[in-house]
Amino acid sequence: MMRLHRWLVMFGIALWPLGGTALAQVVRPPELQQQYYRAEAAWRSGSSVLEAKARVDRVLREIPDDAAARKLRAQVLLAMQRPAEALPDARRAAELDPSDGEALLILSEAARLSGDTTLARLALDQAADHILDDAALHLRLSWNALELGLLDRAESFARIALALDGEAAAAYYHLARVFMRQHRPDEAATILRQGFDRALLDPAALRDDPVLKPLVQHPALRGHVD
Repeated sequence: MMRLHRWLVMFGIALWPLGGTALAQVVRPPELQQQYYRAEAAWRSGSSVLEAKARVDRVLREIPDDAAARKLRAQVLLAMQRPAEALPDARRAAELDPSDGEALLILSEAARLSGDTTLARLALDQAADHILDDAALHLRLSWNALELGLLDRAESFARIALALDGEAAAAYYHLARVFMRQHRPDEAATILRQGFDRALLDPAALRDDPVLKPLVQHPALRGHVD
């Protein structure tokens, strides 16, 4: 099986398991592989969500159970502010690969934006079980927990994100926002000072952030945002 997989990859054919079942395989032919990669490139570059949507639609017309394509289209639809349409794709992607933490996180995002907070919380819990050492995904977990009003979980996820990547400016800003939502301005200022001390943060960003702006005059930040 490994030799077959290497051969298929060599010739540009994608092979991946469905639903965690080792014997259930789907082959993405070269033409559809190219469509998928171009869709992903358009999505990640931000050049055109419409192009990304059109290309990934072609893949899914031929292979409805392409988990990666389902996940990609869900994200594209969320970017297009169409969460109700993203939800079925996100749900199917999570069904096809229940161990994919990002797919479960996308499901949580789509459910939350569609108004299904029960599903959003359930999917968030499941996503957290499968996301281990990815700082960016922990930051997204924290953001979604914050939007769901789960402040303690939002703090926990943000702390993990910062521990995993102490150079991520977004993690400092976000953890400070969580502290502000918890009415803990001193701790918010302290975490921001740590980011400023490492030359990672921008005073202008602090002044322009409606949640963090009240901290501009905090004694802990004196000399950083004056």
